[in-house]
Amino acid sequence: MLLHLLLAATSAVPGDTSRVPASLMLAAKPLYANSALASSAAPDHPIDAPHVAGLGIAELLQAERTVLAEVERGAFPGAAIAVGRWGRTVVEDGVGRIGWDAAAPNVDPDRTVYDLASLTKVVATTTAVMLLVEDGKMQLDAPVSTYIPAFSGGAKNRVTIRHLLTHTSGLPAGASLPSSSPSYALARAIGISLTRAPGLAVEYSDIGFVILFAAAEQAAGEPIPQLLERRVFAPLGMTSTTYYPGGGACWNCAPTAQRPNGTLYQGTVHDPIARALGGVAGNAGLFSTVHDLGYFAAMLASGGELNGIRVLRTSTITMFTQRQLGAGTRALGWDTPERNGTGAAGIKISPRAFGHTGFTGTSVWIDPDRGTWTVLLANRTFEPRAPNRIQSVRRTVHDWVATAVNPGAVE
Repeated sequence: MLLHLLLAATSAVPGDTSRVPASLMLAAKPLYANSALASSAAPDHPIDAPHVAGLGIAELLQAERTVLAEVERGAFPGAAIAVGRWGRTVVEDGVGRIGWDAAAPNVDPDRTVYDLASLTKVVATTTAVMLLVEDGKMQLDAPVSTYIPAFSGGAKNRVTIRHLLTHTSGLPAGASLPSSSPSYALARAIGISLTRAPGLAVEYSDIGFVILFAAAEQAAGEPIPQLLERRVFAPLGMTSTTYYPGGGACWNCAPTAQRPNGTLYQGTVHDPIARALGGVAGNAGLFSTVHDLGYFAAMLASGGELNGIRVLRTSTITMFTQRQLGAGTRALGWDTPERNGTGAAGIKISPRAFGHTGFTGTSVWIDPDRGTWTVLLANRTFEPRAPNRIQSVRRTVHDWVATAVNPGAVE
């Protein structure tokens, strides 16, 4: 894992540590004291050396050490991390195992699939809306009832697509939906009453993104997973990103919880709302690897284009990642950093940065001023053996990545 990063950064011959600075070798050595924590293998594709992207290796090592420390203390059994700058990936590593059992597979950055939880809101739902706005098929300030006539009556008539994206629709945070059939569950979600008038306050709403996903599907005239596969995932080479990992039998999926009967949520979405909707929903349900999401983050950091493939317009990304009036830190679908350094982004990241997190232990953050991006995937909900401090871990990792652009500038 970290030794691979050291060798790449110093252009050493594989397996030859003679050109690695002694101070960095000493810093990395304790990371291999427990062989169960070592990465299963280096990625089976090229990874750029940090110096080629203008990043410092010592700072990136500290970012990885932060993740490893949480695995060692039992916060989660394993994790995967990817870091890059613009279109270059300089870190792509796995730490620990997908489960607590000693026989569980090691985390593999290319193959270990994670339940993205609320990263679905930006990787899937928001991206679909971005595409549809570009295509002229959705308007941000159009009433939701334009796309879903059943979402109407009273104050609901004033709820717009922008309200749903900024969590200011007045819909509640969540709801208990029937699991008898996905179509019935969706009908119940559409019928949920507002708790306040639209535009008055921010209330992070899973139900809001369920409605947004349904509206986008109506505007698209095709299933959203099909739209995303055709326009985003396949062109970028995101071959492991799907709502249906392994058809319910996913040996390489990191489990997120254990049912009372002892079976695992492994390749089955953890979120109960998404489960009631058949696993395909706007708030959760997407699965992916850190390798795939690295491509996605690199595309956004590069202005919507990666390896000559244009996915989104730069102007669309700029529009959707700017804070919205009256929405706190919320942009359109995306979140932005807290000014005081709380939340997930950290204190050193640029004010124009944008990102999102997922309940299961996932996050993606992009810093357009520095060109850096960070993807961290963990299954922290799977029988943690230590208190949860995932937000602190995210902040520390992002601070180290931000500092890596100017090595030695840590205060």
